[in-house]
Amino acid sequence: MRQLFLAVFLVGVFNLYGQTGNYFLSHFSPSEKRYDNVCFAMVQNEQGLLYFATRSGVLEFDGRNWNLIPGKGAIYSLQINEHGEMFWAGAEGYGKLEANGNGFLQLKTWSKPDVKDVFQCLVVKDKVYFLADDALFMHKEADKPVRLQAGETTGAFTGLSEIFGMIYVNTEQGVRKVEKNQLVPASLNQADDDIIFTSAYQNMYMVGLANNKIYLCGENLRLREMVLEDQPYVSANVMVSGTWVNRDLFVLGTLRGGLVFVHAATGKTQEIINYNTGLPDNEVFALMNDKSQSIWLAHEYGFTRVSPYLPFRSFSHYAGLEGNLLCARAFQDKVYVGTSLGLYVLEKEELYEEIVHYDYAEVKTAKPAKKTEPLLPSTAKTQSKPEDAKPAPAEAQSKRRGILWFLKRKRAESTPAETTTPPSDEFDKKPEPTKDGSNPTLKPAYQRIKKVERVLRSAYYAYKKVSGIDAKITRLVETDGQLIAAGLGGAYAIRGLQAQALVEEPVRSVFHAAGEKILFISTYKDQLLTLALTDQGTWEENYMLDELDEPISFVFKGKEHEFWLCGVDKIYRLEIADQTVLSLESIAVSNPNFDALAGLYHGNSAVVINAQGFFRYDRAQKAFVHIDTLAKPIQYFASESDIWFRDTHRWNLFGQHPGQSNLRLLNLFNDLRFISADPNSENLWVITGNNELYKFFGEKFTPYEAGYPLLLKTIRNEAQQVRSGSPQFDQQKSSITFEIVQPDYLASKAIEYRYKLSGLDKEWSEWSDSYNIVNFPYLPSGEYGLQAQAKDIFGNVKDLPPVSFEVLPPYWKRPWFYALEFALFASLVLLSFRLSSRYMFISRILSLLTIILLIQFIQTAISETFETRTSPVKDFLVQVLVAFLILPVEGYLRKHMLRSLARNTALHRFVKPKTIKVEEKPEKN
Repeated sequence: MRQLFLAVFLVGVFNLYGQTGNYFLSHFSPSEKRYDNVCFAMVQNEQGLLYFATRSGVLEFDGRNWNLIPGKGAIYSLQINEHGEMFWAGAEGYGKLEANGNGFLQLKTWSKPDVKDVFQCLVVKDKVYFLADDALFMHKEADKPVRLQAGETTGAFTGLSEIFGMIYVNTEQGVRKVEKNQLVPASLNQADDDIIFTSAYQNMYMVGLANNKIYLCGENLRLREMVLEDQPYVSANVMVSGTWVNRDLFVLGTLRGGLVFVHAATGKTQEIINYNTGLPDNEVFALMNDKSQSIWLAHEYGFTRVSPYLPFRSFSHYAGLEGNLLCARAFQDKVYVGTSLGLYVLEKEELYEEIVHYDYAEVKTAKPAKKTEPLLPSTAKTQSKPEDAKPAPAEAQSKRRGILWFLKRKRAESTPAETTTPPSDEFDKKPEPTKDGSNPTLKPAYQRIKKVERVLRSAYYAYKKVSGIDAKITRLVETDGQLIAAGLGGAYAIRGLQAQALVEEPVRSVFHAAGEKILFISTYKDQLLTLALTDQGTWEENYMLDELDEPISFVFKGKEHEFWLCGVDKIYRLEIADQTVLSLESIAVSNPNFDALAGLYHGNSAVVINAQGFFRYDRAQKAFVHIDTLAKPIQYFASESDIWFRDTHRWNLFGQHPGQSNLRLLNLFNDLRFISADPNSENLWVITGNNELYKFFGEKFTPYEAGYPLLLKTIRNEAQQVRSGSPQFDQQKSSITFEIVQPDYLASKAIEYRYKLSGLDKEWSEWSDSYNIVNFPYLPSGEYGLQAQAKDIFGNVKDLPPVSFEVLPPYWKRPWFYALEFALFASLVLLSFRLSSRYMFISRILSLLTIILLIQFIQTAISETFETRTSPVKDFLVQVLVAFLILPVEGYLRKHMLRSLARNTALHRFVKPKTIKVEEKPEKN
């Protein structure tokens, strides 16, 4: 509720201004050529991952990486239920997305092989519906699916929608409702138009019909038409989709006019997003509302995310602006932008476009004379006005279902003539005479008439070039109710669309001495010109700093009548009064790379900045001292009261507004060209590296989600790749890579990660935006656990659930191999004792071999148990210690086994062999 209130409040604030700018757009496109940008549907799961139905399969997107889940054919529709289960419909049937044994999603087919071209699916409670041209399939958990067949009474099925749990099917013979597994005529659509889309918000449904109109539907199932301010624009551009953004705002997608954002209570257009406002293409394939109250749309060139409540407004897509953008400033309720081609001002301009539609007008015919037969219907070239006359052309109506229309049967289309003959049965009955005896008047006839309306386009403002400036403008300064522009053409005083030259030579920078009515102008000749404001409001040069011949990059005010001038490697402390120099002092500052110095007066002291860091002026030492508590800047910008600087992690603010709430949103941009603040405000003007101009409302909150959970994307080595479970890896292939990600679509490249591997590391790694991929080239055998954290641009930290895995040692170091060795040793010992009586030499060899192998086995087992895994030297010392400890054992075994063998041999020598008597039987005679 709090976020919703903030969203409504923010819209109200933006609407207070005439020049509000355009919504913030983010563009995304798969870089792989094998991915198909033609998208039919989009869904988002609870983890924040996005899934797109395309002709190549299902695309998964996390804000950084694209992953293709291939299918046998094109995927036309995706739906997700409250349990996070995802269902698909496509050219090869329909089914469900399920995880395989390694945790990766794959498409599982539910349909029979003969089911093809299923173009829509819908989830309602515990049921899933799949729609094809000739059949509707209904699945409920493990129950046998129900199939409703299209017939002569319905014709082909063309669309599927849901309102308050009831299923409506568009057919060639009208809209039908599913009741008790049967199709019955629907009473909801009184105008007998197809339902293009439905979108639910709390207890209210928005219904878009084929007549290009929007209706609201409550629980009483009665449609109430919403009157749109720009209904002609919506009708002419053919509405194809729509969805709620929140309770007070919804958006309509059109076939050729982009997006129309509409205030739900009044029907007034809040914004039109099309090619003129930064959209790559006006044709909307699919539309979706994400969990951060932003709108995703699919078009021919990829995907665009529109953020209505982000406190950025774009000012670079209004008509008339040319050149590379260099500076911007608001002055007297107008926006001035300096570019490489001159100075431009944003002014209101009524820009219209002609919208063509058709209407019907009654044909005025002469009243027939008394007792004269009426004209035969066959000779009358008129027609009765159809009640459902549609303003959009027939060709546009055939495309309102967007890219999926080719899957449906085309209705027979005929181009009506200007006048046609009405059905003859309407005139079969002879009209009865009136009381005065005259024939009754014929039924009124209507004629189809082409109408052209002028409709305001989305850009209500346009840039106009300020005359008199035809060169680059790099500085805009407000002073004493005037705007001063400076650049390569000189310095100018701006009055409306006119510029008056003050200095006609290239100007490096210009600064206003507040309270002194003086302009400091630094030229490319390394001169510092001073212009004083006269009582007549004109500027005249007073030559008070002619002796200063050094390029001045920045000027800021100190205490009363004190000014600080930033040179190349010197800072000049200047005191003036009554436009006269009182003192001028030069102070050295460390600037080995000759960076542009800037500064401000903070805490009763002057502070300057360059690429080496921050320096504070010590009045006792009369020198600038380095401030080691502030990070070294990578990039910085300065105004009269603030310094914005970026370190290795984020943008920071030093100055009078250190608590600016939304400053971290500047991390949306990797490269900034310009930052400047509006006077007496936290609002900023920002120019990005890709030539975009934004106004940033720094003091306004944004209803942004706290962030999606941190996810394990994959664990892989050269042999396997998994996403879930507790995997095991062979030590010989222990080069393991972990890829983690926090889904984010606002500033995914600015999210920082850190990790710790329990079992190997004791400390966390540093924060880095590249640690979403962590590689361990080699890991010793053992059990490990990966811990990871992610931090977004707002400072929110998310933890990854611990990922446990095991690195298995080589087979000769595993317990089963040790057991096999022990069994072998025991067998050798027994064998040596058995052979000692007959084969003494072989028995001795086996005994010695057994002793050697047994000792080696014990040493290996102990060394593996006490391995340090920290240093080869330590491991070697441990092995030596183990060898000394085992030495007595070795002596004991050798002595014991050889003594036993000798005893057995001696016994064999002194034991006499038994004598066997053989009795001889006497021979018979």
